[in-house]
Amino acid sequence: MPFSSSLNDQERSVFNTYIKEINFPRGARILRQGDPGDGCYIIDKGKVRLELDTTETNSDSTLGFLEEGMLLGEFSILDQLPRSSSGYAETDVSTRFISTHNFKNLCRDHPQVGVKILTDFSREIVGKIRVMNERMSGFLHTDDVDPDVEEMIRDAGQAFRDFMDWPEDKVDAVLKEIAETIAGRAEAFAIETVAETGMGVVEHKIMKIQFAALEVYKEMTGKHTRGLDSIDPEIKTQEISSPVGVIFGLIPVTNPVSTIVFKVLISLKSRNAIILSCHRNAMGVCNTAGEIIQGILKKHGAPVNLLQWIKVRGSRKKTAMYMTHPDISLTLATGGPSMVKAAYSSGNPAIGVGMGNAPVLVCSDADPDKVAEMAIGSKSFDNGIICGSDNNLVVVNSVREAFIAGLERHGAIILTPSEKTRFIAATFDAESNHISKDKVGQDAMKIAAEAAIERDGEFRLIVVPEDKDHLESQMANEKLAPILSLFTVDDEEEGMALCKSIISKEGTGHTAIIHTHDKDRIQAFGMSMPASRILVNTPGTQGCIGIGNGLLPSFTLGCGTYAGCSTTDNVSYRNLLNIKRIAYPIEGDV
Repeated sequence: MPFSSSLNDQERSVFNTYIKEINFPRGARILRQGDPGDGCYIIDKGKVRLELDTTETNSDSTLGFLEEGMLLGEFSILDQLPRSSSGYAETDVSTRFISTHNFKNLCRDHPQVGVKILTDFSREIVGKIRVMNERMSGFLHTDDVDPDVEEMIRDAGQAFRDFMDWPEDKVDAVLKEIAETIAGRAEAFAIETVAETGMGVVEHKIMKIQFAALEVYKEMTGKHTRGLDSIDPEIKTQEISSPVGVIFGLIPVTNPVSTIVFKVLISLKSRNAIILSCHRNAMGVCNTAGEIIQGILKKHGAPVNLLQWIKVRGSRKKTAMYMTHPDISLTLATGGPSMVKAAYSSGNPAIGVGMGNAPVLVCSDADPDKVAEMAIGSKSFDNGIICGSDNNLVVVNSVREAFIAGLERHGAIILTPSEKTRFIAATFDAESNHISKDKVGQDAMKIAAEAAIERDGEFRLIVVPEDKDHLESQMANEKLAPILSLFTVDDEEEGMALCKSIISKEGTGHTAIIHTHDKDRIQAFGMSMPASRILVNTPGTQGCIGIGNGLLPSFTLGCGTYAGCSTTDNVSYRNLLNIKRIAYPIEGDV
């Protein structure tokens, strides 16, 4: 029943004197979680997305959608409590707004109309409560049978069994064509990804996709992943490798195509089938990539269902059904902390990742100009959305002046104290102390302009000086944007302590970076940091995924028990194998 349909023409005319029309363009925030409940919107045209405000870029926090004829914010008419979620215009939206003040006046002046409107409010609220109860039931009963889930997992299991005995050369031939085809379409994918997700830099996404395809394939090709390996002559053990089965993989909005090709390559190399769940804001490019890869599988005579993906916007209930299904062998959880936690709580094995917030110690013997160039190249890459990128610069005072000069020379701006105050107010969410979602993956000049910060010429990075005793600051948190904090310390010992405090606050287990040529200092830094990757004289974005060093090329970076993860590895195909070992007596013959 449409809202206010119970009113007659005269009553509707009375009601209209208490409301005002308000239009919202697509993407606008209509109401904000935590704001005072000052009224209710009647949706006359368009669609509104309800969303919980979280700091998790790669977790889908959507609660649902409201259509034409529905109400937004009617709870506040009754209880006047703060908003429990935010509402965004999914399309252009036309509304009529009635404030709580005007509603009280309506009820006072025209009680009969007020009662009818209140009845409509109550009906809408009861309907939403019923929907919420149904969703909650879904979370409590994830073992319910969903035909789509069952069919997809059954098909994946059959594909896995048909593929598990393929010889190494045939597997590598499939991987080679997948890698080369996706890499060859990297530019088109990059353009589509930036357009669809609204974040990142096309040129940098091209590089990420090509690296995830070609370098990951290059590292795996020719490697043994099936059956008996040779006997180790010293300890007389022999490994037997076998696939784990059907893998469920989460795909983040920050790196959708590169993560898809990476997870598909390592899954197929280890002869597993994989089912993907893509972030709803990257469904278009994910569908395209999946279709291309399935076409290559078919061309090579491999089972097409080795790769499947949820092709329409999913729900957390359905995601939970996959993760908890007894025929899912392993979940590869690349996403926000809540989804990683759900994967580890599913009852099935999981490999997850953690939040990044890498501290960068710039020592007195470092080349300040070279380090500045690396920091900018790292944090401006794809507008700062790789979680292992530099996040917090910690510079020893003796090289601070030269380091700042280097930052400015290579394309950074350093904020003044007054600019910092204005910048933080415009860029960070006041409640969470994290960067606002609409700033994630955006260009540095755009972010600065929205804070009324201007400079002559172009720049790629915003550097915000911060007091070393001010770790509760927003600037000491993860920043998935071309923004860096800058802390100054008296010496390396104080710098190591500060770096440890920063990463222990947020980002524990991920990555820490040091710039020095003192090997003893490097080892002391490595020993003290609760991080899985200690990068030396290397930009974080490139170094953490294995560019320019000996780390395995990877887009799933374990953070160890520091962050509640099961591994510290740069995850590869070997993490997707069951490896048995035949152990012979060291002394004597069998």
